[in-house]
Amino acid sequence: MLGFGGPESEGVGRAPVGYNRPRLMSDRPKLRFALTSFCLGMIALHCAVFWLARYRVQAGSPDFSIFYTAGLMLRQDRGSVLYSADAQRATWREVVPGAAVRDHPLPFNHPPFEAVPFLCLTYLPYLRAYFLWFLVNLLLIGASAYLMRPWVPTIESGFRSLLILAPLAFFPVAYTVLQGQDSILLLVLYCLAYGSFRRARDMRAGVFLGLGLFKFHLVLPFVFILLLRRRWRALGGTLLGIGFDFAVSWAVVGWKQLLYYPRYVLQINRQQPAGVIVPENMPNLRGLFTGWSELKPPAAWLQLALIAVSVGLLVWASRYWSPENLREVDAWNKGFSIAMVTTFLVGYHSYNHDMSILLLPVLVTADGILGEQSQRLGARTKRLEVVLALMFFTPLYLIMTLYYSHENLFALVLLGLVWCLAVSPATARPLASASTATVPSSGRLQ
Repeated sequence: MLGFGGPESEGVGRAPVGYNRPRLMSDRPKLRFALTSFCLGMIALHCAVFWLARYRVQAGSPDFSIFYTAGLMLRQDRGSVLYSADAQRATWREVVPGAAVRDHPLPFNHPPFEAVPFLCLTYLPYLRAYFLWFLVNLLLIGASAYLMRPWVPTIESGFRSLLILAPLAFFPVAYTVLQGQDSILLLVLYCLAYGSFRRARDMRAGVFLGLGLFKFHLVLPFVFILLLRRRWRALGGTLLGIGFDFAVSWAVVGWKQLLYYPRYVLQINRQQPAGVIVPENMPNLRGLFTGWSELKPPAAWLQLALIAVSVGLLVWASRYWSPENLREVDAWNKGFSIAMVTTFLVGYHSYNHDMSILLLPVLVTADGILGEQSQRLGARTKRLEVVLALMFFTPLYLIMTLYYSHENLFALVLLGLVWCLAVSPATARPLASASTATVPSSGRLQ
């Protein structure tokens, strides 16, 4: 049977009294060796990809250029024209060391407050700033692994190296580092929110989600699930986070640019400039529905069908997660994982690097599988193991990207993951004892 274990205690890596820690991976050294070898193989492949892409990095091709450009505009006190295409283009030509890779900049279509952290990096030349952000992303990977330690007891106690190897072996994470994207920062915020939910601190979890609205399309669907589950304290915390985002944005760009931002994003989505809006490279429902040359431009009925399926999938996912039922650890983690994967699938603007946030449900799920006896694993769980292996199989990403140019097909793998999670058994193994400050005696959040 599938277990999704995770301690409820505040201490990192320390289970509360009565928590039955899974058997150590030392009982299965062959499996541990196989997983380690697999991860190292994927990491070696990522290093090869980095080496082959080094000239494009030097030419300013990575997505990092959009953040550097926006930060430089704030530093030059041009926040009032942050969403001017002409102003972005002029600034981009100042900072990109070479224009051989592309003849136009990628637009900065993120909320204004996200440009603030990158302002500090503009005091360095572009390439040095890129490599500094590269190192920051590596530190964020380490932070996400550290935050997950209390909640993956089998991996933490019996296979601790997997906490570092698995993130580096996950292609979306490696791709985020290469592109200089911000998806790993969102992963850290989701890890913080997960830990807060597990400790019955809904408002704090909501604040972390609100701070993650620099990728609102990967947060708002999850917030919608919270609304369906009537998690009012979490929603209140999300509003606090949104208020902070709004205040910072207003301060750096003014109310005119802030009000113009939604129209700017819709305009980019409508025009679909080359290399910016590419549904065939979106491994989500939008890519699966509209990422085909025969369907361009997508008909109105197809867009309506996409909306209907997305809403229906969110409603369905919300029924699998009971946030208040903290004592049933396995079922709780299973429902949370379904909610996160569904959030990504319905996100309207999601690429490979955005899949970095799925490292959280993948690790939680893998920990549950590794914590059970191999002879007790049924056919449904075996299918889940196959899907998890595909999630980490870098050649599959490269084939879909470089050969077929249809990364949207990976949405089928994610749909398979959601289905396998839904049908896989979750043990009803309760905690024998837990701090009443962590889990109220009623089993519900206060």
